[in-house]
Amino acid sequence: MLRNNIGVIIITILLYGLIAGLVTGLGAVISISIKNITNKILSISLGFASGIMIGISALSLIPTSLDMSNSIICIAGFAAGALFLFLVDISMPHIHKVEADLSNYAKMGYFIALGITLHNLPEGIAIGATSEVSYHMGIMTALTIGLHNIAEGLCVAMPLCLANVRKSRVVLITTMTGMSTLLGTGLGMILGLISPLIIAFFLAFAAGAMIYISSDELIPKSHHSHSEYANVGIMLGFILALILS
Repeated sequence: MLRNNIGVIIITILLYGLIAGLVTGLGAVISISIKNITNKILSISLGFASGIMIGISALSLIPTSLDMSNSIICIAGFAAGALFLFLVDISMPHIHKVEADLSNYAKMGYFIALGITLHNLPEGIAIGATSEVSYHMGIMTALTIGLHNIAEGLCVAMPLCLANVRKSRVVLITTMTGMSTLLGTGLGMILGLISPLIIAFFLAFAAGAMIYISSDELIPKSHHSHSEYANVGIMLGFILALILS
């Protein structure tokens, strides 16, 4: 009976990881269904996503990492996560850094999709690792990552839509970027069974990655045109993370 219950829990956590990845495609569906995505909508949605990411990192991932290990491991994991995203950052063009005409939007979309695919992996690891701490924390992390994946889906889909890529292809490409979340979830569960210190490291790793992507991508883009809407989104996102914590 115990073995069966463990199997159900593992399948459930993997399912949450899959859903967290799949909802990235929802961002594409929203993008292709909105004829005119205003700057106000973009600002508040990206701000909301960054507020959630910063909140879950500061209120859940980092404190849990410290409880399970020590400050050295936590700092090392945090720095490694930030460094990983930095390496992705310097090798990929980003929406807020690239000045491009219509003919370059498709290339932008594909590069952004690749960058998000890479950074979804440690987020999946966070889901798997936190599930080894507690079932509730795993679900909470999956929900948080799923919410911000919707905003990421918008970031991938919008330049592809502007490049007149077929709608079905936009949804497919955007959804596939989230599949690395499932891979990371399985990897996180395996690593979590080896040592609590590994869990602590990857919790901090995910926090570093989330805060880096918030600071580098989401917040600057959210403040590009309507900073007041971005601030409202950030506050609401942080409040939701606080409630979930």
